[in-house]
Amino acid sequence: MIDDILDYLNQFIARDGTDDLERRWVAQQTHNAAVQALLPHLRTRDIRIVAAVGQHQPLPQKKLPMLVGTSQATASRAVSRLADNELLIRERMPDNAKEWQLRLTTNGAELARLKGLLDERLHQAALQVASHYTPAELTRFNQLLGELLQLSSKTFQDID
Repeated sequence: MIDDILDYLNQFIARDGTDDLERRWVAQQTHNAAVQALLPHLRTRDIRIVAAVGQHQPLPQKKLPMLVGTSQATASRAVSRLADNELLIRERMPDNAKEWQLRLTTNGAELARLKGLLDERLHQAALQVASHYTPAELTRFNQLLGELLQLSSKTFQDID
């Protein structure tokens, strides 16, 4: 059974490409040619970052890793890439010139809007799938997913 679970997780991860069904659906929901052109080049993490900035702007950059569950270095590289693609603006904080804050551009705001539409559609579909499980079963499943998420870091914590 555990092999089946890990296999499903690997299939789920493998589906997360730059030309998956979700991205194609998102591209169909906008007339913004610049956003449509960028979609195939964005990682899922990039899209999550844009959405997080959109929900919290102006967002102090140092808070970003916690919001999206990534390292500071990974978040910083993504911010640079997203700024280069004109999806967000990185600027000094008005009250502390040593720190940066993030805001969305017009294209970034459009991408965040599209991410919200996608999340809502997936949420509705997930509600249908979950409807035949009891709350207790869903709680246990959620616990299992959380433990599996920590699996790699716990299993390989002895590696330098």
